[in-house]
Amino acid sequence: MARFNKTSSRSTMRIIGGSSHPELTELIAKKVGVKPGQVILGKFANNETKVQLKDQVRCQDVYIIQTGAVSSNDAIMELLLLINSCKLASAESITVVTPYFPYSKGDQKSSLRSPITAKLVANMLKRAGANHLMMLDPHSPQLEGFFDHPVDCLKVEPLFCRWIKQNIPNWRDCIVVSPDEGGAKRSVMIANSLGLEFAMIHNRHKKSLKKKSILSLMTRDIDDLSDEIVQVHQPPEELQLTHKMVDKFLKISGDVSGLNCIVVDDMIDSGSTIRLALEVLNSHGSGQVYVFATHGIFSGPCAQILLESPNLEKLVVTNSLPQARNQTSMGSKLEVVDISGMVSEFIRRSHYNESVSVLSHYIMEKGGQKQGARQISAEAETPEEDMEQLTLDPPTQRLRKGFRLESVCWD
Repeated sequence: MARFNKTSSRSTMRIIGGSSHPELTELIAKKVGVKPGQVILGKFANNETKVQLKDQVRCQDVYIIQTGAVSSNDAIMELLLLINSCKLASAESITVVTPYFPYSKGDQKSSLRSPITAKLVANMLKRAGANHLMMLDPHSPQLEGFFDHPVDCLKVEPLFCRWIKQNIPNWRDCIVVSPDEGGAKRSVMIANSLGLEFAMIHNRHKKSLKKKSILSLMTRDIDDLSDEIVQVHQPPEELQLTHKMVDKFLKISGDVSGLNCIVVDDMIDSGSTIRLALEVLNSHGSGQVYVFATHGIFSGPCAQILLESPNLEKLVVTNSLPQARNQTSMGSKLEVVDISGMVSEFIRRSHYNESVSVLSHYIMEKGGQKQGARQISAEAETPEEDMEQLTLDPPTQRLRKGFRLESVCWD
């Protein structure tokens, strides 16, 4: 059996990509060291999905790469047909690699008579013949429990932490901010990894904010609490919020005054959550804001809404979804972090039955530098009896040996 054969090599590995993100498939296959499998993808005359494998996959470990949010319904149907084609062609194992799991927001019932869509998709993948699944930074942790087969949820925190250290001047003096309560754990992980302070925006009455969300308050006076709605380039009706509503519904825990902020979220879809966070931070006197999100969907007028914010310095997303069009429209404001190295290393380790936990974890290393002037001044005021705890320098992070982010994976 190929999967449990200790002498397995890349000759027993097949990487097949769907039509949702062919560029990512090419990058991953190149770094793994194999050629992407040939497959015919198209539509019949009646608009039904057509799939045909050109390469033999008998007794092979097959990795199917298909991401969501790009014509999601067609992507799901295409993925199911690819899985079933490999199963009927006697593939040894079928691993689905979905950087963005389709319908990941449907992880619970949104109303009394609504489906749990993510669970339904998980059942369909299982019935089609998938044996293993990898997703990147799922929208909620319970998504992993919807599957009866093994699931690996990789984290992008190591990639984001490295980008922060290399591209943000004086990053030790920044503060990590969660745009809502749901992203607190994700933001705390990055704050702990970098040794930074943490703040959180409390988004109260979120249901009412979904109906009347945000709009640009760039010309707003902080003391202006009128009910007048400020219009900016005719924003959509659902993206409108009065000055009073901002101050009533949105509170922040933590001091961000005069500090550059690092806002962390799992995805940017309509942009309303991030834009609200930008407005709240601006009203509290923060400095430049760097926004990090694993999945950059940028639906509808999202790009325009975010670019209108005066305190937005950079938007950093991964290439879990195609970003070529967004890079053209947003220019230098948008930075794309490549995940192909992480995914290719996952495929290599999975194929050779090695641990993949290293891909989402740092090793703690003592003896790091101080975390900035604010922390040094705080230590100076600490009583001597409490200095014993602070003599252990804040842990810095280094990647575990053998962790390939960008290099080619070799046998």
